[in-house]
Amino acid sequence: MTNEIGLTFGILAVAVLLFVTEVVRVDLVALFVLATLALTGLVKPEQALAGFSNPAVVTVWAMFILSAGLTRTGVSNMIGKQVMRFARGGDGRLVSVLMTVTALLSAFMNNIGVAAMFLPITLQIARLTKRPASRLLMPMAYGSLLGGLILLIGTASNLLVRDALREAGYRPLGMFDFTIGGLIILVFCVAYMALLGQRFLPVREPVVSLAAAHHHNNDVHTLYGLEERLAYLALPDDSALAGKTLVESRIGRALGLHVLSIRRKNGRHISAGADVEIEGSDRLLILGRLDRIEEVAAHPIITIEEELPAVSRLFSENIGLAEVRVTPDSIFVDQSLNKIDFRRQYGLNVLAIRQGEMVRRTNLQNIPLKPDDRLLLQGAMPQLETLADQPGYRLLGIDDAQAYHLEERLLSIRIPEGSTLAGRTLEESRLGAAYGLAVLSIERRDGNWQMPQPALTLQAGDLLIVGGRPLDIDVIKGLGSLEVERDVDVNLENLAGDSLQIVEVMLSPYTTLAGKTLADLHFREKYGISVLAIWRGDRAYRTALANIPLNFGDALLCYGPRDRFELIARDRDFVVLNAEIQEPPHVHKAPLASLIMLGVVASIIFFGLSVSIAAIAGCVLMVATRCLTMEEAYQGIDWRAVFLIAAMLPLGTAMQQTGAAAYLATLVIDSVGGYGPVAVLAGLMIFSMVATQVMPSPVVAVLMSPIALNTAVDLGISPYPLMMGIAYALAAAFLSPVAHPANVLVMSPGGYRFSDYIKQGLPISIIVLAVSIPLLPVLFPF
Repeated sequence: MTNEIGLTFGILAVAVLLFVTEVVRVDLVALFVLATLALTGLVKPEQALAGFSNPAVVTVWAMFILSAGLTRTGVSNMIGKQVMRFARGGDGRLVSVLMTVTALLSAFMNNIGVAAMFLPITLQIARLTKRPASRLLMPMAYGSLLGGLILLIGTASNLLVRDALREAGYRPLGMFDFTIGGLIILVFCVAYMALLGQRFLPVREPVVSLAAAHHHNNDVHTLYGLEERLAYLALPDDSALAGKTLVESRIGRALGLHVLSIRRKNGRHISAGADVEIEGSDRLLILGRLDRIEEVAAHPIITIEEELPAVSRLFSENIGLAEVRVTPDSIFVDQSLNKIDFRRQYGLNVLAIRQGEMVRRTNLQNIPLKPDDRLLLQGAMPQLETLADQPGYRLLGIDDAQAYHLEERLLSIRIPEGSTLAGRTLEESRLGAAYGLAVLSIERRDGNWQMPQPALTLQAGDLLIVGGRPLDIDVIKGLGSLEVERDVDVNLENLAGDSLQIVEVMLSPYTTLAGKTLADLHFREKYGISVLAIWRGDRAYRTALANIPLNFGDALLCYGPRDRFELIARDRDFVVLNAEIQEPPHVHKAPLASLIMLGVVASIIFFGLSVSIAAIAGCVLMVATRCLTMEEAYQGIDWRAVFLIAAMLPLGTAMQQTGAAAYLATLVIDSVGGYGPVAVLAGLMIFSMVATQVMPSPVVAVLMSPIALNTAVDLGISPYPLMMGIAYALAAAFLSPVAHPANVLVMSPGGYRFSDYIKQGLPISIIVLAVSIPLLPVLFPF
């Protein structure tokens, strides 16, 4: 093994590790590989960048646009409606039709897009036929994967295998070279699933079957367990929260509860939009943990000490106020308190900043300090005295403090017995994040005053002097007057009507939101929709939803106005699992879009047009005929997949040039070559099939193609059966939910577990191998 081969294997090993662990997103890993290969000299700069102009890569993004055109014009929806005609038959018949239709569509369209389009259609079929969705969704997803075996343009892996043959000087694979074998495999797989496999599909009604429950008038709590978490928060007539919006009231953030709707004094329910103003006597329907609601009902979190003047409580034997002046040569000039990290560095609170005649008391942290600014400081006397040598330093009394008008921005609050804050640290209390308040000092029951520290544990009976905006002061007064009513006379289904809906929304395969939280996205403010629960894997999460990082495949149980769901249905990051709310397609353009797609295929077959050029021409026609807009065309491209493929292609080049591919080919021959070409074909297919369960299939295609080509040369046989075997194996991503986005997409709606994919995927994978290994040498002789 040469140094170049060893370096190539080292880069490959790091890339595989990153792909498997997913600590770095796959497209970034691919770009790392590209840059490393170029910097180490294993490939020339022009070779490193050649992937972005590679015909296979061009064809991939062009096919994304063509698929988007067929989707936007509703071709798949019309076909889905035809599938509904078979819904009244037996399970085997319906599974056969569903798998066949999705497979045939996936032969022309991106299989992820087909699975995403048929997800709400399949759920609707399950609702109408009263079948568990788990009996239909996995066959639908597997059908979309099997479609990649039928035509050259079915998957990116097919195109990469074809391109590897072309660059090696062999005849490129044709459009229908995959068809005979692909259709035979499809027939066997569909027959197995219809006759035997569907008997072993799980019978589950997952939490994300709310839409089905709604149509069957089932109780939502039997599926979601949410209704026992409902309660009313009643506001008094003179509530300090009256006139404030839900966001300003901080009810959800402060109490950890979710406001679903508001019942007015006249009995009318209105949606709990973020900008809806609260009125006196309102009853807020809330959703939250039962223990949290009971705690709020049994014990107030805080009590307001109105009779205690807060300003006077800032003074004690050990705590006081002082004023300092910022001089022109001070290190504070043009710095903000945030940049200085003033509180941590000096252990003091800045209550106000006087700039000339103006006194500023809010948002102080980011104000640039100017010469002659005066800072009003509060804290322990020893800390104050460390600034005694500063110009203009002076200790203040109560009368001096009056000039800063602190009364309206200070409040005395006490932690009563039984409060949920007792026993928590100041940091855990979230008084700042939840209530917008800054704790300035704390008086213990024994009369001792303490400066607030994040790790200081609060105790029942503590008196806290807090500062904030007048709005925040009003809010905390209003929260203290809320009453909890546990007798709820509504259920979640009754809240859904023509204007308000309860709908499941999933992260789409093309989402850019993975890893972000609902709080990061400002989800409620942006979309005007409340998230009641998140379903992931086989369990529901119903608390602290705002801080849960979202993953691809997560299902969000949402509640809100129908028009807001129609808006989110147009967002490419989401799939709305209710066909009735899907964005209406351009149905009148469907025949034209279908004709364009057929024209692309015909131009390749009958006129010998390059696949990439034909696909680009089809994209131009899709936009020119307004089947979709240019913006929709750009949005239809999965740029992550494009960059992944283009950036990984130089690794295949490096494996060829350094001799790494030939080295691995020798290992293959030494291992199974003695058993004949069929054994080599089987070994390459099994290895490729296993590898694609943990790595993206285009990456495996880039890695395995040069190995197969060198193996064929060493054995003196045709490379075609080996290359076709790899392509078929890469399409067989059935064994795990992470093997392909289509599998992840149906996992939550179907309530599937990881073991379900092994139980169903293993027989299908064996069928692919059992059919391909004897068939390919017949279709493509060695």
